[in-house]
Amino acid sequence: MESLQVLVASMGQKDLSLANKMNFDCSAIIANQTDRCDYISERREYGLVEMYSTDTRGVGTNRNIALAAADAEFILFADDDVCYYDGLKRNILKAFSDEPRADVLVFGVDIIRNGRITERRHYKNKRLHVWNSMRFGTYAIAARREAIEKNSIIFNTNFGGGCIYGSGEDSLFIKACFDCGLRVFSSSYVLGTCSKDASSWFTGCNEKYFFDRGALMGYLFPKMPHLMALYFAVNFKKETDIRCKKRISLMFAGLRAGKKLIPYSEYSTEEST
Repeated sequence: MESLQVLVASMGQKDLSLANKMNFDCSAIIANQTDRCDYISERREYGLVEMYSTDTRGVGTNRNIALAAADAEFILFADDDVCYYDGLKRNILKAFSDEPRADVLVFGVDIIRNGRITERRHYKNKRLHVWNSMRFGTYAIAARREAIEKNSIIFNTNFGGGCIYGSGEDSLFIKACFDCGLRVFSSSYVLGTCSKDASSWFTGCNEKYFFDRGALMGYLFPKMPHLMALYFAVNFKKETDIRCKKRISLMFAGLRAGKKLIPYSEYSTEEST
């Protein structure tokens, strides 16, 4: 059994050249959403690189495909716009060795925009709790595979790029880890860089964004969704020109819609009639 596998969610890959760009030094599984269904693999000096191509859509489905194929002791989730610093495998395994209580570790990353580092998301070595862990992206999360598998934790397929609601699969995954009693820690190790020049799903903090966030609140905080939706709407004012009253209305509408998996397109159509 491999000690570490990188589980990459990607789209439109033709071959395994992505492995060179990402600079990982361990086995990897690439879940590739495209217009064909096939499997290719290549044994390299550092391990086996596999790619499962499917015609499915949605980042949650894609991550679940990679997760189902994984068999290593430790797994590191990844996006295809990450480039790792040298020594990835050694440092990931050391981080788990240094914190043996951890079932899940969240690592730092340097954010690149327009070819330069504009943000350093670096963390301290400490235990996390549900209230301070909802901001981490999946691409910075590693876990003991057995802990994830034993508790049947998978990614929600209704949230994230290509899904009914545009984001939130990472927060829901972490929340599921806490709900199952897993121990989540942050690590001071910095994985590498992540490019944020473009996104296939994020189009800004527009009306759909707040509607989708409302739906997410219902899944993240089922006991107090309206309170959390209100808190988010009121405090999220610097990133948008949408008035506070409208933000609240959109989030509450999303909260109601999320119970029936109604997308923003249907809501906006009703609003215009």
